Amino acid sequence: MRKITVVIFTALALLSCDRPEIVSFWDTHSIDYTDIDAAEDQFADFAELAVAAPEKDAFKAIDILYNRLRKDEVAYYIYSDWMEAAFYNLISPCHSPALFGKAVDRIVKDGVLTSGAAEPFIRKREWSGYNLPGAVATVPGVVIRERAVVLVLDQGCPSCREALSAVEALFPDARHVAVCCGYGPTPAVGGWEYVSDDSSNPVFDPRMTPIYFVVDSDGRVEVSYTTVF
Repeated sequence: MRKITVVIFTALALLSCDRPEIVSFWDTHSIDYTDIDAAEDQFADFAELAVAAPEKDAFKAIDILYNRLRKDEVAYYIYSDWMEAAFYNLISPCHSPALFGKAVDRIVKDGVLTSGAAEPFIRKREWSGYNLPGAVATVPGVVIRERAVVLVLDQGCPSCREALSAVEALFPDARHVAVCCGYGPTPAVGGWEYVSDDSSNPVFDPRMTPIYFVVDSDGRVEVSYTTVF
């Protein structure tokens, strides 16, 4: 009997070792936010593994996490916010539109968040799906068929206006297109074509500005959203 038990435990150990680290992450880590700083650090470790893992394994790990989060509404809200911070925010080292999109898919499917709480996640998923590498550039009211740099700025943000000169210096030979979000006067910096994002159905997240992306001569995105400062 003892021999059989040893064989079983050995087999289980081998199966565990065969599982990718990201997929088995929540087998050895608990969802406990009583120490919120420790929990956030733990999630950061998860996010770093997820963004480095094959997409299918990262997707599976996110599903495993959300399956557990569904049992605790408070945890669901907290960890969903961390998903946004890790995978949506452009300054995050774990930025990944694909993983953020997967998280939002689960938010929509599970229905744990209220519609009002879920709506910003859905909107941000839409924003993160525009102007990915290789995609045809999406710029309101403008068709681009030449090498260009597109700068997205908030008209009420002083640093966004400073970004015009900084980005022009980085790409002096490209066509310069500035997409203006928010409210305020149009910048008076020469050498730029100024267009407005549709405030009722915007393509860009004004809170992420200033950002730029580069378009190649075929009108496709060569470099996706990049922060200026």
